[in-house]
Amino acid sequence: MHYATPTWMKKQVPDWMWSRYEIFIVPYGTPLAVVDPDVDYQTTALVGFSAGGIDVLKNYDSRYAFVGLIDPSTRPSFLKGTYSNTTIVYNPLVWGNINKSLVPMAERIKATGGNAERVQLSHPDIPKYFFNKHFKNYD
Repeated sequence: MHYATPTWMKKQVPDWMWSRYEIFIVPYGTPLAVVDPDVDYQTTALVGFSAGGIDVLKNYDSRYAFVGLIDPSTRPSFLKGTYSNTTIVYNPLVWGNINKSLVPMAERIKATGGNAERVQLSHPDIPKYFFNKHFKNYD
């Protein structure tokens, strides 16, 4: 989406998360090796919004501590995976007649041990909701 720039996405992340986590927000299509070539899977979350869902699914690995898909673009080729470490929050109504594998992807995630939550939020409202619900602020 034209508005979903790294600057916009940074504003969707709750303030408390910046001091608690190391967060990289990168444009769609950026290779993960550019971000962190020595990723520690046990302590790393991989999260993608909209088209960034494709990047996450291309780089999916069950060793990640957490994988998040925020109203993601999807492809039928990803429907064969096992996604026990994955949470998807999505609204198929915002996609119209495109992204036809979104609902099957959510069903696959749920069927293989992950979490799927269908919401009635606009596309740009889903990231903030996702971070506030799925990352806890423990003091």
